[in-house]
Amino acid sequence: NEIFSIFADLSKIEDIKNAINKILEITNNIDVLVNNAGYTKPESFLNASIDDFRHTLEVNLISPFILIQNLMKSGVHPKKIVNIASTSGIGARAGWITYAISKAAMISMSDTLREELKVFGVDVISISPGRCATNLRKTLAPDEDPNTIMQPEDVANTIFYLTTKEGKYLTSQNLVVR
Repeated sequence: NEIFSIFADLSKIEDIKNAINKILEITNNIDVLVNNAGYTKPESFLNASIDDFRHTLEVNLISPFILIQNLMKSGVHPKKIVNIASTSGIGARAGWITYAISKAAMISMSDTLREELKVFGVDVISISPGRCATNLRKTLAPDEDPNTIMQPEDVANTIFYLTTKEGKYLTSQNLVVR
């Protein structure tokens, strides 16, 4: 198996379409599609701008929607789709409203896609990592010791497990990883 990485600005429809075209040039078979886009600009509800809210939804929710929809319509049906949500999407967190909404919607979209795409043999799961030592986390919590929280490779290992024979049974709900 080969791993292909394609980079795009997922807030731009044209970049998403170019990424889809690159995928279709490379292959017509995808074993695992991981939607790991994430953007946030933490603000309270009263201070959040509609432009930032729109940008958050474009990156975190709409771009994976467009990507999955276009792949399915092109006849490329991934065997498994892993959508990265967040524990922010399942619990209240003051000051993170736009991010929380986008990740809650990702969980809901994953649940719906799981039902709609199973007829194509596509397994869909969402995982919701908790605090993880990413560059985004460093920006959001600069005083936090990154060695005291989950590491990105822990999330990657969870995603890998989901692709194994045993992991295929974890598809019925949002999986929280902490």
